[in-house]
Amino acid sequence: MKRTLVVFAVALSILTPACRRRESPSTFAGAPVIIISIDTMRADHLPMFGYKEVDTPALDALRKDSILFTSAYATSPLTLPSHASMLTGLLPPDSKVRNNIGYALDPSIPTIPKSLKAIGYDTGGAISAYVLRGNIGLSQSFDFYDDAIASRSTTAIGLLQRAGPETVNIAERWIGEHKSRPLFFFLHLFEPHSPYEPVEPFKSRYGNAYDGEIATADWIVGQFVDVLKRAGLYDKAIVILMSDHGEGLYQHGEPEHGIFLYRETLHVPLLVKLPGALRAGESDGAPVSLIDLFPTITELTGAARPAAVKGKSLLYHEPADRSRRVYAESLYPRIHLGWSELRSLIGSDYQFIQAPTPELYNLADDPGQIRNIVSSERRTYASMRDELGAYGSRMEPLGQINPEEAKKLAALGYLGSNANAGSGPLPDPKDRITEIAEVVGAAQLARSGHNDEAIDAFRRILSKNGRLADAWNQLGDVLELTGRYEEAAEAYRKAIRATPELAGEFGLRLGSVLLRLQKYDEAEEHAALGEKTNAASSHLLRARIAFARKQYVRAEQQAVSAQNDEYSRAGAMVLIAQVYAEQDRTAEALALIGRVEQEAVSRRSGPVESLEFVRGDALARMQRYDEAIAAFRREIVSFPRNGRPYASLYVVYMLTNRPAEARAALVELAAANPITRTFQFAASTADALGDREIASLWRQRAGEK
Repeated sequence: MKRTLVVFAVALSILTPACRRRESPSTFAGAPVIIISIDTMRADHLPMFGYKEVDTPALDALRKDSILFTSAYATSPLTLPSHASMLTGLLPPDSKVRNNIGYALDPSIPTIPKSLKAIGYDTGGAISAYVLRGNIGLSQSFDFYDDAIASRSTTAIGLLQRAGPETVNIAERWIGEHKSRPLFFFLHLFEPHSPYEPVEPFKSRYGNAYDGEIATADWIVGQFVDVLKRAGLYDKAIVILMSDHGEGLYQHGEPEHGIFLYRETLHVPLLVKLPGALRAGESDGAPVSLIDLFPTITELTGAARPAAVKGKSLLYHEPADRSRRVYAESLYPRIHLGWSELRSLIGSDYQFIQAPTPELYNLADDPGQIRNIVSSERRTYASMRDELGAYGSRMEPLGQINPEEAKKLAALGYLGSNANAGSGPLPDPKDRITEIAEVVGAAQLARSGHNDEAIDAFRRILSKNGRLADAWNQLGDVLELTGRYEEAAEAYRKAIRATPELAGEFGLRLGSVLLRLQKYDEAEEHAALGEKTNAASSHLLRARIAFARKQYVRAEQQAVSAQNDEYSRAGAMVLIAQVYAEQDRTAEALALIGRVEQEAVSRRSGPVESLEFVRGDALARMQRYDEAIAAFRREIVSFPRNGRPYASLYVVYMLTNRPAEARAALVELAAANPITRTFQFAASTADALGDREIASLWRQRAGEK
């Protein structure tokens, strides 16, 4: 009996730290608050969770100074909804941010930076991916929010990103300017999000590219921690490091993330470093959610906690918290693929996934979630199903489309029978996941330059499932790349019909193609579809349409409306400079181009598309031909697929009696863009200067008589 009591006492002493009520720590008034969000980092691919295939010295050092929450879960396997939950303390049904595109955060909702600003904090943020751009309701919460990611016309907007070290440099400058005051900074890194392209030496060191990206992210975190230390902030700071979601890596057939809700995409690392390394090295195994960050920060700083916040402080637990179940959802399969949405509850012992065929997993016995035990654990299944039901199943069929926007779509012919095709039972994603592998395979064909094969592959996929909006979108990408603009336009139209809730983004893509086709009225109508979800890009597209129509006053007005947005600012200013050049205000054009260049250098955002072209155009108008040629050449080096600088080189060479070099410029253009439209463009360029012989040769190459 005595031995039994001793064993019981030892067991109790081991269990008590995880179960007893944690006393709320002291408030650290004015302590710097830092959030580091590493996109797409799977918890079980980190050494702190026992993984042996990658080294993460910076993360391991931070872990030694921090509390590690070993059962932390995202509310969504998508970047924007997950970050919205983290910043607001609200689940996606409450924040109303349910997907990466088609949704925006209501700027009136309380956020972490707003609450800290109310008690005297300066608030800053810098992000590394377009999906977190400020104009979807994020930047309004911050004093400073840098999302100036260089735009590339040949890159899908969802893949636009900048390297982590560039974002760290921005953070370092801002922190250095504000370190004497209470400050909050949000740093977002896009490594290890796909495509997996680790830098050296990690690319050579790791055969697994995803692990190489994790090592890259670790190196970047080390750089940022050094920034905090050099600024004298690290020791006294509250530092929270987390990921927004994990990565599928084909564990259940999903190559990346966004569809399934298994642990590989929901289980995330979460570290909380307190000032003075209080509670350093501890671990906490209670189930927690990213919505818990907001109440934790308000507790630590003394900021007001909004009544609507659903999370709990991470720093103390009641025994009942061990039985907590954390909510997650993905509407991506429904919005993008025409499949059923998924919802989940995950706790210490079980995970329940609500799907057309429901799933229940015992996490202790089956951590890989292979055996669905719904039929054998009916009581647990019923309990979790009923608990999940309390969260509701709200999803407006048209996302954030209001009646006025619905009228626009109807007028353009997009709200017919196709838009309502999902009103009946929808397929279970796990029964259709192999289709995603086919889409990934088609995309790989496109990336490797096998464009015709990629187009055929996407069309085969879509012939089987015409509701795959992402496949329509990627098909449109490849068709644009190959100059098949009419077909690209039709692909985007079908994408809008399949998913009218995404009409804002797809409308902008379609409007851009219609501009290329000189269908200006239709382009304008589709630019208007993006006004609610991406107002700056909508204004910028309208500016480009007005410029093409030679409506220079309207073009400038629309561009001015776009230039206050960090993402669109550079493109808008370059377009205004182009307007100045067309109005013979060449000195003003060059001055404005110089400003854009200085801003790009200070932000290290890389070359700005069309900047050197517009500079060269202004210089050519001033008859400074050698300088113009040099500018056009710089544009070609950075953006070889842009046809305009080649055409301008041809013109300048012809004007300066250098016909051989002029004709060579057209040959360079064709080599960079070997498609029929390029040959037609070369012919029209030569025709414009009366070079009939060369124009005829290019028409022949285009297959024209």
